[in-house]
Amino acid sequence: MPVLFGLLIVAVIVAIALLAMQVGINRSVMQMMEQSPPLHAIENDPAPEAEPFSFQTADGLTLQGAVYPPTDQSPRGLVLFFHELGGDQWSASSYCDGLLNAGFAVVTFAFRNHGNSDRLPNYDALHWLSEHELADIRAFLTHLNSRADLSSLPWTAFGVSRGGGAALIAAAECPRIRGVLCESAYSTLCLMSTFSRRWVELFVPRWALRLIPGWHVELTLASGRLFSEFRRGVRYLHLERFLPKLCKRPVLLISGQRDSYVTPQIATSLQQSVGDHSRLWMVSGARHNRSREVDASAYDARLVAFVEQLCGNVDEPAAIEPAHHDRTVSQN
Repeated sequence: MPVLFGLLIVAVIVAIALLAMQVGINRSVMQMMEQSPPLHAIENDPAPEAEPFSFQTADGLTLQGAVYPPTDQSPRGLVLFFHELGGDQWSASSYCDGLLNAGFAVVTFAFRNHGNSDRLPNYDALHWLSEHELADIRAFLTHLNSRADLSSLPWTAFGVSRGGGAALIAAAECPRIRGVLCESAYSTLCLMSTFSRRWVELFVPRWALRLIPGWHVELTLASGRLFSEFRRGVRYLHLERFLPKLCKRPVLLISGQRDSYVTPQIATSLQQSVGDHSRLWMVSGARHNRSREVDASAYDARLVAFVEQLCGNVDEPAAIEPAHHDRTVSQN
């Protein structure tokens, strides 16, 4: 009896410890999911040469957009730009100068709760794409298809950070988009998993984490996502569900080797999820969303060459080489 009683006490202590650990893990996962990282979008003044426009979403919001005309020529193609968290329809100025100078028009818009687009009450836009951003993307595509001056051009999607996922989803939703450019893009599931583990390590000793089976960690992350969705009244989009619809269209992923948010490992994971029709260009010395600041001429040349091939403006075929890590650009 004393032995059994002692074992019972040990079992109770272990159960209480595991329960406390689980509570700490759940709390840290929720903090990670609902706290936006301290990433600040580049602020740009309104572009006087851009043509403003607006359109409505299916749920009745009015979103503001802009069409940037190419420099001193008729447009050779159209680039659909999707801004990062905290950006707006003027964010394209920081990334698309090379495309505009090469003769491509750029069309973009401010997502709901961004810029001077309408705000959805009781909705806080986070770094996770939700069904609300999907509604914005679909309304944007519908508007572009209704404009003869834009729908007649060959289309390429280009997105930055959260907008990179939006660009991939837009291409999956719209077969007329010939290919996708992304900078600092990420998958919700991969980023949640990576940063949840980092957060958990702040509260739970590593030796204790090693005792928890992998399936239990993934189940905890899944339950945390579901609880967050329920609490916020949203549904997070999982990029992996959209990627098969790209149907081998070319994708160029750009990522900074010094990006502490979308790390090289996360960028590589996304490239593997996209498949062999993608290429990952790691830019040495670049931080999150800042690859163009390292070498603007190399950045612009890479984007222009990619879009030219998609639009049939050069002799080379549009298909790109099998997926691999492309060479980097250094600061020197």
